[in-house]
Amino acid sequence: MKSIGEALINLKEKDGGKYLKHEWQLYGYRLALWLGDEERVSLYMRLAKKEKRETLQAAWDFVKDSKARSKAGLFLWKIGQIKGEEKSRSTKD
Repeated sequence: MKSIGEALINLKEKDGGKYLKHEWQLYGYRLALWLGDEERVSLYMRLAKKEKRETLQAAWDFVKDSKARSKAGLFLWKIGQIKGEEKSRSTKD
């Protein structure tokens, strides 16, 4: 059984991310790869750092089976929609 640190090192090596030092950086990098938007890796890293993981995962679940031309655009739209729903719920309380 490997430790968590060893597992993260192996994941970094597989992804080729020698500059990835935090888990959120790796998650953002993988989001960019999954969405086919490698030009905006820093955007996804910023989202992974600042947004709730549940929000990102819900948006990813919505997008992964879609046949959209731009999965990245659909992903960002869904994040905005989820955040709007959360905001409207908090103002009702």
